[in-house]
Amino acid sequence: MTLTSSASFRDPENAAFSLNGDWFRIAGPGSAEALSDLRTSQVYTDLVAEGALVTFDEVTGSVASAVLSAFEATSGRTLADGSRVFAAETVDLITYPWEWPNSLLEAAALLTLDIRERLLGIGLDLKDASAFNVQFRGMRPVFIDLGSVERWRPNPSWNASRQFIEHFINPLAVGSGDRVTAAEAWDLGKHRGLRSDVARSILPSGRRRSLSLLLLQSTTRPVEKNAPAESKFSKEANRNKDLARNATVSLTRRLAKQVVKLRGRAHSTTWVDYGTRDHYGSDDLTRKSAFATEFLAAGEGRNRLVLDVGGNDGFTAAHLVRHAEACVVVMDADAGALDVLQAGVAKTADVAEKVTPVLGDITNLTPASGLLDREFAAFTARMRPSAVICQAVLHHVVITQGAPMQFAVDALAAFGAPLQVEFATEEDEKARLLLSQIPNWSGEYSTEALLAALRHRYANVEVMGTSSPTRVVVNAWDVLDA
Repeated sequence: MTLTSSASFRDPENAAFSLNGDWFRIAGPGSAEALSDLRTSQVYTDLVAEGALVTFDEVTGSVASAVLSAFEATSGRTLADGSRVFAAETVDLITYPWEWPNSLLEAAALLTLDIRERLLGIGLDLKDASAFNVQFRGMRPVFIDLGSVERWRPNPSWNASRQFIEHFINPLAVGSGDRVTAAEAWDLGKHRGLRSDVARSILPSGRRRSLSLLLLQSTTRPVEKNAPAESKFSKEANRNKDLARNATVSLTRRLAKQVVKLRGRAHSTTWVDYGTRDHYGSDDLTRKSAFATEFLAAGEGRNRLVLDVGGNDGFTAAHLVRHAEACVVVMDADAGALDVLQAGVAKTADVAEKVTPVLGDITNLTPASGLLDREFAAFTARMRPSAVICQAVLHHVVITQGAPMQFAVDALAAFGAPLQVEFATEEDEKARLLLSQIPNWSGEYSTEALLAALRHRYANVEVMGTSSPTRVVVNAWDVLDA
């Protein structure tokens, strides 16, 4: 059976399209010419070597015909004459800006501007500045939206500057204080970026006094009959292309300087100081890490893409990179903890390339949304890990958040992968503290309840031992249907 799906809705000239598990970029005539120019340039070679751009190659003949036919049959669009097909490299994980710590949004912003400046040097440009154009391999940003590459039209400004400000500058400005994150700013903007008038109303007080930020934000105000810059200045720009190019390069560099200026402090959150781990002995931490390493080694390919639920500052993730050669997605709902992860892990290249921090809560994962609920996929659809690790998290889910034990286990089983749980037993001091803070708590929290819930969803469940006197480690694999 032929499987098809479209990941593009809003660009009539281009589409990302999947056919039988392979991804292609369908490009209209003008876009295809720009991609061909990029593909044969030194800029392409350099960007790919740096890991900053996905690779792509044009395909022709029967493969191209099959892709074009399948696209027209399923997309609701008629392709322009002369459309061409490029096979595109994929990334293992798709995430969205409202799932990114500030550091990832900043990295995506700087990559966007760097690529634009390099493209301008060979007569090309980016027609948009969407944050969705960038994904991550570890903490390294990679540009994936080939359809945004176009021929440069002489213009001293950049038609995408408003989008860049709303997708990057405004969320980073709002998120530069110690309370609100850029991801939360993205949520406020209904996942379309953040308008400047909204951003200014909630900026940290220090940012409101920034003249450079105010001037940039003022350029995004809608003005009646305000023509795009490339139309407004087209005659002058075409008469002096070098001057126009220098002006738009200067704008690109000014935007980059503003992004760096918005680098804020670590967020003040509940778990920002968890790294002390004073409730673990040194031998306990060694056992905890060893259990996780042995769990990955017990099954072929389990180290391919590990989801570390509640992974905090990346302590376990870094261990798994070094000792199990794993790629790890650290999902945590605490922005401060992920700030600490970035500050520590980003300095070590071999680890930074294999650890990706994601803001997320196992009890409230990103659902499908957008047009027909197909534009932005649910987290469980995008994240298909080879293994899941959940260390010292379930007492927060079951006690603090009140989720029934079975539902908490079901949420982990939804990823369809082998699971290791480090469980704080009912005798654990942290579990007892949480229980003492909730009067008349009457839920079911025990090792027996955990094992029963796991056996309901997994064919194999095995108690492996203890990481500390009150923390038990359990492995479960072969997920059963719900």
